Amino acid sequence: MPAPPEPKPAPDNADRPWIDLAMDVQAARLTLLGATIGYRLTLHNRGSRTAEDILVRSLIANADAQQQALFQPFFAGETGLPVHSVVSIAPGETQKLSGEMRLDAQAIAAIPMGQRALLIPLIAFDARYSWTGDREGTGRSGSVFIVGEEQSPPVERLSPFRLDLGPRQYRTPGSRATALNLSS
Repeated sequence: MPAPPEPKPAPDNADRPWIDLAMDVQAARLTLLGATIGYRLTLHNRGSRTAEDILVRSLIANADAQQQALFQPFFAGETGLPVHSVVSIAPGETQKLSGEMRLDAQAIAAIPMGQRALLIPLIAFDARYSWTGDREGTGRSGSVFIVGEEQSPPVERLSPFRLDLGPRQYRTPGSRATALNLSS
């Protein structure tokens, strides 16, 4: 009786690209048309192979009780808009991308807090990429960032944007990564 075939070795997950995402807020303003967030997205390849054909999608929303239901279809690839594409990022390299996301005025759901009306924007990014060679494949990295105003001195939590003060340019916008992320 012949010996059973040897199992195929599990794929080596180390021999591939891995894209990490980070976001810095460059500007934030509230107008009669809505809230606009200017950002710089950093993509860093911490893997050992070149990431190719990178497509970044994004979604902006309010922080509220329905946010989980909003981000599930986004990370399933069903919602969101393409905002950036990059040809390739070599191992150890970083690519910085700038853009703006707008939350239309009719989509803003103010959070009442006493006499104040607050806005806490959330911005999600999903980067899909591929690699070629002996073990070609595809990967994804996604993160959700909360946006608000930095406090002085800086602390872990951001202050929400005040809507009740009317249109304005927020002076010290910032962001923090949330626990909602994926990497595959």
